[in-house]
Amino acid sequence: MDEIKAVESASVELETWQPDGVTILSGDPAGRGFTLFENFENGARGTGVFECDPSKTTYKLEYNEIIYVLEGEVTIELENGSKVDLQPGMQAFLPAGHTSTWTFHTKFREVWILAD
Repeated sequence: MDEIKAVESASVELETWQPDGVTILSGDPAGRGFTLFENFENGARGTGVFECDPSKTTYKLEYNEIIYVLEGEVTIELENGSKVDLQPGMQAFLPAGHTSTWTFHTKFREVWILAD
């Protein structure tokens, strides 16, 4: 890649998209997303925007992930009991190798970064 890419994260147009490996436990997240960049050579690097409706999902964190909440509220819990409640303006680091359960309390939008 030889160019800079930029988007307005709060308003970028999203397409129907649910991350691979997600199991829906309740509700209908109707996942939507936009990928600005991804590269899986020698690890994982990527960034984009994800949005969904109130629901509860689970998936295994295959890569270290950093999220920054733009809209809504979510509770994220790992199988080891580590838990966090996030709201707009907060960010979190999610370590690879854990199964995560996400409870989206409201419509939710985040910027995600894969950092392996």
